[in-house]
Amino acid sequence: MEKLLEMLSDFSGETRKDAIAKVVLLIKEGVIKRDADLKPWINLHLHTFHSYNYNNWSPARVVLEAWKTGLKYAGTVDFDSLDAVSETLCVGEKLGMNVIGGFESRVFIDEMKDKVINSPNEPGIYYLCGKGFSGVPGEDTDAGIFFRRMKDIAQGRNRKVIEKINGYLKDVEVNYERDVLSLTPSGNPTERHITEAYQRRSEEILGEKTDIFWADILKINIEKIRDIRIKKRMDFQELLRKTLVKYGGPGYMPPERETFPLFDDVAQMIENAGGVPTGTWLDGTSPGEEKAEEFLELLKSKGIKAVTIIPERNYNIKDSDERAHKIKRLEEFMLTAQKMDMPVVCGTEMNKAGQPFVDNFTSPVLKQYLPYFLSSARIFFS
Repeated sequence: MEKLLEMLSDFSGETRKDAIAKVVLLIKEGVIKRDADLKPWINLHLHTFHSYNYNNWSPARVVLEAWKTGLKYAGTVDFDSLDAVSETLCVGEKLGMNVIGGFESRVFIDEMKDKVINSPNEPGIYYLCGKGFSGVPGEDTDAGIFFRRMKDIAQGRNRKVIEKINGYLKDVEVNYERDVLSLTPSGNPTERHITEAYQRRSEEILGEKTDIFWADILKINIEKIRDIRIKKRMDFQELLRKTLVKYGGPGYMPPERETFPLFDDVAQMIENAGGVPTGTWLDGTSPGEEKAEEFLELLKSKGIKAVTIIPERNYNIKDSDERAHKIKRLEEFMLTAQKMDMPVVCGTEMNKAGQPFVDNFTSPVLKQYLPYFLSSARIFFS
């Protein structure tokens, strides 16, 4: 069974296709069964290996796990890519699952160019989604051409990030084609692929001197570096991402209008391609999100039909004061969204180690919102 699951996330589409057929047969024969009873739970924001999934799961594997978990609604989403859509819909149909596919991208909002919204330390930058596509637009259609240009813009930023980091590290250089693109099945690497490539390349070049090198770069003692790098590789990659790529790091790319697609253009493209323009909300603590009604009014005026949230950011927090503050923000946002008839759905991402496959809807914080999440999801299935 383990071999079959590995095949289900193979980079080869043909291998995955064969694995899917075997999985469907084993389900019919009762060999593969649900791990839990059907439940009215939802996750419409699951990244796949077409951008970054910390288990390296394909769309097919994600949908299978949703079926085994007994979810009512499931959805895949990838950065700057619709590559997961066809497989998601195909496997969902074979398993009798309510599924959707879509994408997520960082865009620029002119009206908020001086405000941080939901991309930390980046004024004007906003995470926008297109969800509920019935298929992938043809390459020669207006939407297909636009989408390819969006992907090119994102990958252009990646190349510049690598150029800057290579210049900073000197002893460890990464080649985009050889070291980064090879980590993805569809040529769509993210920041996490970049940091994974740097970790791998450093080990290839430096060998036993790897920990000395990173201890100097990260300003952490060698013993701790060795422990994290070997035993908690994904945590180490997150540390590299935070230090090298994010705000203040040597590879950081300051937000500029010219290096991101514009919100209005992307929202229109989503509509034209048959998807549902879907906004996002982080946690309500930024200048751009703190006034929920004002924020939602802007999104509505721009054609946004629903909003995706990641609830764990508001309630699964160790610090009690921070947790209480963010739970209050969540309550304010949900009350405002319901008052304004703005559908709200949720998910867990799965693009960072430790994130659960599905939210805990038995939690007192989330239980009250589940009926609204479920009714909101119908906008993608009508």
